[in-house]
Amino acid sequence: MTSSNEPSGMERFGMFSLRYTDEWRSTTGAMGLIGLDLSGGWGVRIPVSESEEPALWDAWLSRMVEGESVRFGDRIGFHLWIYAEIPEVWQNTSQPYIDGLARRIRDLLRAESRQSTGTPPMTRSSRDVGFGAAVIGCADDRSFKELIYEAFISAASRLNAPENVPPDTIYSTEMERILREGSIRSVYQPLYHLRDGNVFGYEALTRCPPDSPFDGPLSLFRYAEQEGYALALDRLARETAIRSCPLLGPKQKIFINVNSAIMKDPHFVSGQTRHWLALRGLHPGQVVFELTERSSIDDFEEAKRILDHYRVQGYQIAIDDAGAGYSSLQAIVELRPDYIKLDRSLVQNADRDEIKQHMLRTFVRFAKRMRIRTVAEGIERPEEFDLVRRMGIDFGQGYLIGKPSEQPVSAYAWEVPNG
Repeated sequence: MTSSNEPSGMERFGMFSLRYTDEWRSTTGAMGLIGLDLSGGWGVRIPVSESEEPALWDAWLSRMVEGESVRFGDRIGFHLWIYAEIPEVWQNTSQPYIDGLARRIRDLLRAESRQSTGTPPMTRSSRDVGFGAAVIGCADDRSFKELIYEAFISAASRLNAPENVPPDTIYSTEMERILREGSIRSVYQPLYHLRDGNVFGYEALTRCPPDSPFDGPLSLFRYAEQEGYALALDRLARETAIRSCPLLGPKQKIFINVNSAIMKDPHFVSGQTRHWLALRGLHPGQVVFELTERSSIDDFEEAKRILDHYRVQGYQIAIDDAGAGYSSLQAIVELRPDYIKLDRSLVQNADRDEIKQHMLRTFVRFAKRMRIRTVAEGIERPEEFDLVRRMGIDFGQGYLIGKPSEQPVSAYAWEVPNG
């Protein structure tokens, strides 16, 4: 209950925005405004006075979204408002960046609520529910107050969009449980130098919990992509892969699968990923992100810009499933990956198929000219091993020489032939 002399939510927001952002915007570039819905049991409960709340929210944001420049703006009823600086590298695509940051903070709020209550609401929501975000326009002939107000109206209209929650299913219930409990696990399949037999690294592969209604990781990730859980599941899989990773030597790598659509999310690689790596004694130079070739890339210029951003941080890139689709060579030429992984469909029985041998040689010659290293996947027979080794493929992976395991072997499971 408020008195008639107390300012309305809109008036309070306007006064706060002018007082707060005039100082901050003098030292920052482009800015965005994020609104988050804390109703329905989501959000961090902070039972403190109004004067203490900004500092506590700022501390929470600093801890949870490390590497981002974000600050508490205001809390009006069940709506939390946050200001965010947009890094220079993302200023040409400011709206996707601010949307991605808003989704990320929303997911963190919900995860915090799940952890504190123990039994979260079992609701499904699309990725664009529970937040509203807008880029604050550049100063022109309008005042900054007008620009803030315009961004506020835009973000609020999206924040208040109705959520259509379809009937719950066994799959949505299972997905919510997996995200809540972190119940997926990672297994690791070794990649070997085909010449000397040393372990070069491991590919992390996600496995579903026991007795899951999903029949395997492909159906799990397909459902997540269709129903708006892709970002949250990808983040959980990445964290699980890193936290459970076998101990690596200084030059060994961990290969982590990602969908090319995930790579477009500005918050795909965050300070949190580096934090997980540090806890495991790893660094970004030991991580290779595998982009599956089956996921088409429509805008190579955008993809190159994004990949360059990750490479600057030390991460490496592989194109997975090369040869499984029609665009492999174009993707290699345009994206210049560090590795290409030749799809098992090309490797299996290639010793008996001249067409497969011709395609493998084409990839190998192409890769060597571009100084890209090659990996043969799906090696299951000695004849396949001998063939890819003679062709000059750099690394091998497959059941013949190492099966996926939570505790993978560290040497060949069989003797490497001489020569």
